[in-house]
Amino acid sequence: MQKPKDESVYCFNVEYYDKMASLIRKYALFYHLQNGMIEMYDPKNRRTFLKKCRYESIGLKDLYIGSKISVYSRLLTVVSYGDEFTRRSLQKASAKALCVVKAPAYELAGKILDCLIQSGFILTNAKLCSLKLSQAMEFVGDKNMQNEAKSMAVDQIFAFEVSCKDAVSKLNTICGLAQAPLDAKLKKVLAKLPVETALYTSSSAGEVQRQSDFIFGKAIKASSTFNNCTVCAVKPQAMKDGYAGMVIDSILSEGYEISGMEMFRLDVDAAKEFLEVYDTVVPYYSAMVKHMTEGPVLAMEVRTEKEKTVSSFREFVGPSDPVIARHIRPHTLRAKFGKDKVANGIHCTDLPEDGVLESEFFFSILQKAK
Repeated sequence: MQKPKDESVYCFNVEYYDKMASLIRKYALFYHLQNGMIEMYDPKNRRTFLKKCRYESIGLKDLYIGSKISVYSRLLTVVSYGDEFTRRSLQKASAKALCVVKAPAYELAGKILDCLIQSGFILTNAKLCSLKLSQAMEFVGDKNMQNEAKSMAVDQIFAFEVSCKDAVSKLNTICGLAQAPLDAKLKKVLAKLPVETALYTSSSAGEVQRQSDFIFGKAIKASSTFNNCTVCAVKPQAMKDGYAGMVIDSILSEGYEISGMEMFRLDVDAAKEFLEVYDTVVPYYSAMVKHMTEGPVLAMEVRTEKEKTVSSFREFVGPSDPVIARHIRPHTLRAKFGKDKVANGIHCTDLPEDGVLESEFFFSILQKAK
């Protein structure tokens, strides 16, 4: 099968790991820009794998090198552009940039991320971690930037990988690091905190690739405590709607500590295991599993020094049905960011005894499996 001659069709090479056969299966995925339809072709067996169809959870912004998408319960990785037209059209449009929020701006991390999202960036990866000085030096990659490295090794840092057209240039312009004034919204967020004290941004596309590979690689583990904690997971629909920064800010503003954070893509098996407690309990369990595989999930370990962290945070998240939440608990997270009972914006730990278990699921089990 050749690519359709219509040049409003983009082509991507994708891979799927077949656990049963222990094989990596390769396909060509076509995205039709005019109507958002997709189709897939199996080049090895020279046959259509998926006929042209509409798939609501996948849009063009979800298709970039390294992204993971779920198509009918198969978790696919976009490994390369399928043709020169697609590469030429999308390479600059889906360029990546890296923004590190340093310890002095910890409480502002959500507001900073929301500024970037409101400016047109898409969040493609995220992690909260701690770096040793040697690791921070390796990250910055320049012996002359020892002070910068030291500022990142003081305490936990948020690393946000974001994507948009001319991402590096745009991010540095917003941050006032490219001979341009600091963005007005970001200036308001930082107040009197100097940009250099609050943020670090990569200087080039090459640096973004190297530093992202380092910070999001297995060598740097996401922070976690597994102590007096609960889990907050921003679900795919809320991620797609650009609410990640607002959710982070709401949690921190309420006085909770975010002690762990990482972005994950769940396959069906992982989603079933994580949501197993709801099987036979809620009638829409299968829909919940499906939704958790439809895009990235931003998992956070949330904690306080007080007792009953799980129950207090569950109250803050609100009723599972956002429609009900908007009527009786309008200030809760699900009331603000949820859509319906399945895509309700936020998952949070329900049972007090499951707080540590759910944190271990993301920040130990899934982290090791990455």
